[in-house]
Formats: sequence, structure tokens, C-alpha cells
Amino acid sequence: MPQTAIDQARSSLMLNANLPVGGTAGNPGAQLTALPTSAMKLKLTSAASSGSASGTELTGSGYTAGGTAFSDIATTQASSSGSNVLLPKTTAFSWTNGSGGNWSIVSLELTDGSGGRVWYGNWNGQPVIVANGNTFQVAAQAISAGGF
Repeated sequence: MPQTAIDQARSSLMLNANLPVGGTAGNPGAQLTALPTSAMKLKLTSAASSGSASGTELTGSGYTAGGTAFSDIATTQASSSGSNVLLPKTTAFSWTNGSGGNWSIVSLELTDGSGGRVWYGNWNGQPVIVANGNTFQVAAQAISAGGF
């Protein structure tokens, strides 16, 4: 199970919205704008993601460029008292490699509905090698989103 961390640009938005950096007389900065209302996506990469840069997205038959959309919400796993959120809620993600060669999966990224990167994390034991014809699956609640 990977432990995610937040993208540096998103982290700065959150900090600036909640600390006295933008107003007058010690007021906090402008509040964050809402994420797009379309489904967030899970993107797989073949090179490590970092706080400042996206990894190299996986390519090939059996994988959807831009990531796979979440089909359910994580309401029952919503954060409480700063706890992590476990994703996906109930529906596993699955990709079958039909590319002819091996996939080397290193990290994941959670993107907003417009493709903006929000969270990232490297898979435990990466790289995960998925041979042609084999399936890579992310079980329900296998991703722990947090890391503040």
C-alpha cells in the first residue's frame, strides 16, 4: 500500500489559504478554489513522482492515458481528526497489459477532474513488473491518502 504525499503546488495553495500571508493585519490569504466537479483519476507512472514533478505516465494497450476515473466516493472513509483517507472506496481498479512487453509501475498520482495533480506516491516494492497478458489491480482501500 503506498502512502501518498501532496503535490507541492497544491500544498502551497493550502498553506497560503490558512496562514496570515495574503490579507492585511494578519488575515489569511485567499481561500482555495474548488477542484473541478468531474471525477478524480488514478494515474500510473513508470518513473518516480516527486513533490515538484509528475512521473512518466504508463503507456500501452490496456491502460487509459490520463488515468482511470474513480467510480465511487470515499464518504465512509472521509478524514476525521486528520486521519488518512483510504481509496478506492469499494471498487478495485484493474488494468491488463496488452502492450507486448512488460510494464514497470513505480508510482501513482491522484489527479483532479481536469488532470491537475493533487496527490502522488511510490508503490511499496517498486518497480512492480507486470508481464504482457497479466493484470495489475489496486484493491479497494489499498491507497492511503494523507501525508501532511
